[in-house]
Amino acid sequence: MARPRSTRLLSRALLICAAWGLAGCAASLGPGYVVEQQSIQVTFLSQPEPRIHVAAEYHLKNIGNQELDSLDVRLPGRRFQPTALSIAWDGAALAPSPSPDNPRDTLLKFPTPWAIGTGRTIQLAYDINSSSSQEGSMVFTADAFHLPAEGWTPALPQPRGVFGFGGVPPRRWELVVRVPQDFLVHASGRKEKRSARKQETEVRFEQTAEDLSSFVVAGRYHELIQELPGHQEIRVWSRSEIHPDELRQAGDSLSKTLAAYDSLFGAGEKSKPALWIVECPSEGGCSSPRSTLYSGILYGEGAGGFAELISHDTVLVDPRVAHGEGEAIAGPAFAAGRLGYGQNPGYYEQQPPMSALPAFAAAVAREASSGAHVRDQIIRRALAQVPRAAPRESNNDPAVSRAKGLLLFYALRDRVGPENFQRAMRHMLSARRGRGFDLTDLIAALEAASHQTLGPFVREWFKRPGVPEDFRTMYSQSNARQKFLLPEATP
Repeated sequence: MARPRSTRLLSRALLICAAWGLAGCAASLGPGYVVEQQSIQVTFLSQPEPRIHVAAEYHLKNIGNQELDSLDVRLPGRRFQPTALSIAWDGAALAPSPSPDNPRDTLLKFPTPWAIGTGRTIQLAYDINSSSSQEGSMVFTADAFHLPAEGWTPALPQPRGVFGFGGVPPRRWELVVRVPQDFLVHASGRKEKRSARKQETEVRFEQTAEDLSSFVVAGRYHELIQELPGHQEIRVWSRSEIHPDELRQAGDSLSKTLAAYDSLFGAGEKSKPALWIVECPSEGGCSSPRSTLYSGILYGEGAGGFAELISHDTVLVDPRVAHGEGEAIAGPAFAAGRLGYGQNPGYYEQQPPMSALPAFAAAVAREASSGAHVRDQIIRRALAQVPRAAPRESNNDPAVSRAKGLLLFYALRDRVGPENFQRAMRHMLSARRGRGFDLTDLIAALEAASHQTLGPFVREWFKRPGVPEDFRTMYSQSNARQKFLLPEATP
């Protein structure tokens, strides 16, 4: 549940409360509430058609400085196609209406004002249906489904008004997943309890502040556990049986990719959590528009297969690729997990050039796994997206903006040197862990590591149309060919 704006405002209000030294923020400076308890239940139903039933319950207390007559709620968006929506306020049905402040939100008007100091319970329930006919929609089958770490749960923004606050989950809450008995289940949080009744299995997961965005993946999968160097465990979930020999070569490639991330981002904790590589439930694939934005640049047009991150530790892979290949293409997708997917609220709001950072990390990993020639191939494909004599309005083209963002990271690494670039990345990710980062954080880290002034360089890169001619020339096809032929001719 990514709510960066509400989190920032709540933090401000809590700091004010702490400064006043008033327990429970008894003298709140604005309208607001706390979520004392919450739970979300996910039930998978395969008949008569596959659907996912989501039921969320929140126990709220008004601790603000005024009564409240309404509340905004953000429901799942178009990709998840919610149906059969029901909303209850202390057991009484509420009729939703569009929010006048944000068309993406839903306004709930209370039958009577919500008095200061009183508690209320809000219940929201809806179904998520599978649809393969609409691009970017949620796709699953009667045998497997997934709910990614973004957008499928309700979100409760803070009330309108100065110093408004609320909507932040409690320190601990419960995610309950109900599936057929023969399903494997992986979800965010710590597994609390697994119980079986009739033909159903119920698994309860305790969620904490570290589980910013909840996710679930489940299905009738075969599991194979693979141990990579560096005490890294990989759990491969496939719809068909897998022979360990099929994964050996892919495991070597994946190990190189993960080592490249350790080098670029820092090794992190000594005890590495397991990573899941899960076959997409649908034969037609599960990729969303976001997952394919950079695929043409990274792999070339028409490249087979895809891998989409659905949580910080879980990747969906295309079921149409052979075993082993799926594990190989999964590695680059894990870059987004190292950069905050499902963990940092601001990850979902990043714009170019920062939105290109996961793609750049994936490119660096491909270079480490497949050889240095990959770098020049990727750069030339990105340069092809940017017109040579680019008009000023070309900067408004999303494809051009994405390509320039990716190329900027190459230009910055060339400018400060690989070691300074890696040092800056590690410092930024460590300093901004759990809080997100933006372009100013990156520039500050690079300047500190390299002792160079880089702000004007970055601004000029994006302000002027096209890319600097010296950069384009450096990575022209003729120069790249000469670069590779010379070492081969050396005795």
